[in-house]
Order: sequence, then C-alpha cells, then structure tokens
Amino acid sequence: MVYVGVDVGATYIRVGLVSEDGQVINKVKTRQPMSGDENTVANVIIKSIRDLTGGGGIDGIGIGSIGPLDLREGIVPWAPNAPIKRFKLVEPIIREFRVPVVLGNDAMAAVWGEYLFGIGKGVNNLVYITLSTGIGAGVIVDGHLLIGKDGNAHEIGHMVIDVNSEIQCGCGGYGHWEALGSGANIPRVIKEFVRGRSYKSRLYERLTKDEYVSTEEVFRAYYEGDELARDFIDNYLMRVHAAGLASVMNAYDPELIVLGGSMALNNMDLFRRGIEKYLKRYLAVKPARIEFTRFGDDIGILGAAALAIKVPESLRTYVEQYRKFLKLSY
Repeated sequence: MVYVGVDVGATYIRVGLVSEDGQVINKVKTRQPMSGDENTVANVIIKSIRDLTGGGGIDGIGIGSIGPLDLREGIVPWAPNAPIKRFKLVEPIIREFRVPVVLGNDAMAAVWGEYLFGIGKGVNNLVYITLSTGIGAGVIVDGHLLIGKDGNAHEIGHMVIDVNSEIQCGCGGYGHWEALGSGANIPRVIKEFVRGRSYKSRLYERLTKDEYVSTEEVFRAYYEGDELARDFIDNYLMRVHAAGLASVMNAYDPELIVLGGSMALNNMDLFRRGIEKYLKRYLAVKPARIEFTRFGDDIGILGAAALAIKVPESLRTYVEQYRKFLKLSY
C-alpha cells in the first residue's frame, strides 16, 4: 500500500510517497505560491501528486499544514506566515483523487509520525515542536492525539512568553513565543534587543545603519564570535525557548519532547546547551527528555502520511465528514 504525505509549510510545500511501514519512496518540493486564490495551494499539491504518481495507485492522502486550521471545512482560514492567507485543502484534493484525505496541523502530523515510526514509538506522552519560520506543536497525552474544537489544540507558538513585549505576532497578539523566537521574527526582535545597548560588533554596526539582518546571518555571526549575536542568542533567544519548552512541559507533562524545524536542526548543540541552561528556572514539573527528530525535513511528509496510514481516533470524525460532504464513495 502506498500513501501520499503533503507537508504544507509557510515557505515550501513538500509532497512524498510513503510506504505502509513509514519509508519515504519519492518526494518533490515546491515553493509556496506568492499569490493566487483559495484554490491555488491545492492546485500546486495536485500537480505534485500527479507528477509523483500519474494520478493513480494511492491508498490515502495525509496533509500536515501550517495553521490555524478549520478542520470541519478542511481549510486554512488565516495563515499568518504564508503568502496566501486563506486556502482550501481537503475539498479540491479529495475531488481530484477520490481517496480518503486526512488533514491535521503540520506539527500534529509530525508527532503522529514520531509516535508510529520514530523516536517517540511507544511513548504515550509525547510532544513534537517545530522551531522554524513559525513555532508549532503536536501533542499526544496518554496515547491520545489532541485536536481541539477546530483542530488547534496545539498552537503553542501563541503562548504568551512576555506580557510586557510590544512585538506583535503575525496573528495579531503580543508577546507570543512565535513573535519573540521564530525564524520569521528574529530580524525584528534583534532590532528591538539592541535599543539602548552598545556592542563592538559588525552585526551591531549593520543594525545601527538600519540594514536588514536575516536570521541565518544572526546565527552565522554567533559562530563567528560576534559579541551582539552571542549576547542575543545566549542570553535572550535561548531564554525565550527555554520558557516556551518549560510551559509545554508544565501544561502537558510529556515523557519526551522531539524538536524539529530548520532553526533547531541546523543548530542542535547550541539549542541543547542553551535550553539546558535556563529550563529549570521555569519548570514546575519533572523535566521531559529532549531529543531532535532523526527524519530531518522528511518528518513533515512522513508525519502527514502517517495520519492516513493509521488515522488517529480523534480525527476519524472529520474523515467521515469529508466523505459525506463531498458525497463520494470509495
């Protein structure tokens, strides 16, 4: 049996063929379209699936998408970090291929993939957190995948980390973990961080000239020993992530937290040291073990396919609802 996993990120859409035992057979990667209507993202996905399969021989399609989601409608009603803010997913794809489609948040899919095939196999209290363009999570408590009323029970990126912060998140709120620590927002946050400070630093000189400094450049400067980058990452950014992780541990009491996303995976030793340094000051429970996903970028594809390979009980209602809504029989 062969399944399709679709990983809808803020920057890229990844589509792959996955075997029933969790092996990624083939995959394609496409940039998110910069403009279009509510069907544009689905059309990109449909083309990618057709390129991989010729349109046949599929047993099911799993989609892990950036959120927030509206699972009942099978759509993303407002994606803060994506070029197209509102887009359909389930309806166009299920009509095109006429196979079961399962939709979940991208990090929700990832935690299910880790639970079935990865480092979280057999762990009944597990959280997957992606630290990338945005910050999101998938949560399993007592073997049950958390969903919520609309499919957003895991939007931990919008946890408030700093009530005094005037940095606005893409969702409109203030002081959120994603606003203060995500890859998309670090260029804004470091500009605020340097106000009233002075450093012997090339990065500092560029910022005082109002030059744009990317997240990648901040991390590169850190490894080059830049004084500002060292202070910002060691004494601010790592505290933000430690506070966020501690809040997750306090809320869900997991045995294991698996970290993914490009920002974490490209800086694993740095994140491990930095989080360890500050974590205990924010904890109220026994700390969870923290590991990094072993699937790399494939975790999105694998996790999405995992939703279709073994549909979580908490998503079955929505899968049946999609059938009835579209009046299809398989």
